[in-house]
Amino acid sequence: MQTDSIEKALAEVAACRALREKQMAYRLENQRKLEAVARPLYVLKNKKQLELRLQ
Repeated sequence: MQTDSIEKALAEVAACRALREKQMAYRLENQRKLEAVARPLYVLKNKKQLELRLQ
């Protein structure tokens, strides 16, 4: 009886560990994607910059 509850507890710990690892991998993947997003080369200060570029 006691070994059964120990086995259940160990299975629960393993499941929680697997979930935590999966969540960590998901977070790392999202962070990698965010860092890969192209950043603007400059910040538009006013509309004249845009208008000059379009001409």
